[in-house]
Amino acid sequence: MTQEKTPSVTVAIPTYNRSKLLERSLQSVLAQTHADLEVLVLDNASVDDTQSVVYALADPRVKYVGSNENIGLFRNWNRAIKLNRTPYLAILPDDDELLPEFIQESLAALEASPNAAYSFAKASAIGVDNEPIPLSGEFPEGGVMSGLDLLHQFVAGTNWIIQPSTVMMRSSALGTVGPFDTVHSKLSIDLNLYLRLAMYFDVFFVQKILARNRIHREQQTQQSHRSLGGTGPLATLAERTDAVAYLLRSERCENASYRVWLADRLMQLSSRSSDITSDFVPDLNLSWEEKLEVLIEEIEALVPAGDKFVLIDNDQFGINIVSGRQATPLLQRDGQSLGAPPDSATAIQELERLHQSGVNYVLIAWP
Repeated sequence: MTQEKTPSVTVAIPTYNRSKLLERSLQSVLAQTHADLEVLVLDNASVDDTQSVVYALADPRVKYVGSNENIGLFRNWNRAIKLNRTPYLAILPDDDELLPEFIQESLAALEASPNAAYSFAKASAIGVDNEPIPLSGEFPEGGVMSGLDLLHQFVAGTNWIIQPSTVMMRSSALGTVGPFDTVHSKLSIDLNLYLRLAMYFDVFFVQKILARNRIHREQQTQQSHRSLGGTGPLATLAERTDAVAYLLRSERCENASYRVWLADRLMQLSSRSSDITSDFVPDLNLSWEEKLEVLIEEIEALVPAGDKFVLIDNDQFGINIVSGRQATPLLQRDGQSLGAPPDSATAIQELERLHQSGVNYVLIAWP
């Protein structure tokens, strides 16, 4: 009696009431050039024809896992880690699709880099009807990198895009750091896990487009990160702050200047976090009118009466903000602002010219 061979990769698809999109996602997985895989469809108590769509495929590699009640995205995604029995795991959102070489390319990257906890790649964007949508973002150079380098760039403000649909994780690394967690928000469970893995392991970036992300209004990312009032940016800031803590625990902090840099970044992240939080908690800080009153008091204390000063304020306040003192824009014609200078050389040239004409103060207001 021959023992059934364990597949090398599991692709888990958490889903809820998206049978039409799920069918496209499943077809993209089954069309992979690497056929040695298992597919887990984690149905979160859908009330549409999700189960029928899965069974209609009649592919022994696909396993349907239902639920008697909706357990939420976080717990459903963790079912993928709990039920996985293969060395590698990919979690594909039910509205996204894989390109045929996703598993082949991702496996090659991780097999060649045994200390890499996960690989990720580029993705294109499509709409509900498969129409192409422009997608911007920053990416590292291709190949293996230290997880600490990824954390450093994330803390520095680099907006590297790690789309869950392009990620393949090493199961043994997940055993080290644990499953998804809601330390800060249910909106950033994927980023939280990727950063925790980067604290202990390398990461591999495959410099190819290996997935298609579907953009639509029902998508949680659209609601949380790209809609007015969405709290996603606040969750991301919290994860960046955690990344500072991970770096503080690393050997890099034996360098005193690096500790100072991390402290400066922490102060900036904290300030930005407070700014965003104020949008949701109006009484958390001073009102706009109160801030303006404080600004006027500070200008009166710094600039003598009758003097001119350069005001850099994104054209928020105007030149008559303080009586008895004349504000002038950095770039202007007949007192009218011409906006921000096109480059640093122009800014320096204008500052020198204004200084020679008797302007001794440059004030940068908070906008």
